[in-house]
Amino acid sequence: MKKSTKVRRDVVSPFRDKIWNLFQKLAKGMDGADVVIALKQAGEEIWAVGIDDTYSNMSQQAQDAEPLGNAFDITWLTVVCIKLKEMKQGKKPKVRIHT
Repeated sequence: MKKSTKVRRDVVSPFRDKIWNLFQKLAKGMDGADVVIALKQAGEEIWAVGIDDTYSNMSQQAQDAEPLGNAFDITWLTVVCIKLKEMKQGKKPKVRIHT
């Protein structure tokens, strides 16, 4: 029996794509350093609530499952967009991790 070679597109991808577009829109016109700060802040927020650890502790098979990857992407992208929007509104991001 042959396996289908048709690429299966999940229902979450269009939503994830919209968030990527929002990310691009929010980052447009911002200094690259500001975008890096937003990315760092998003990473810190994800780390602070333990989402990254939860994802890392999953089996490789679970990590490779498309919906789980989408859920992590969507969470991370949403936090980045929130940080960019806050920065555009003149709010200074809070630093949770001090190195």
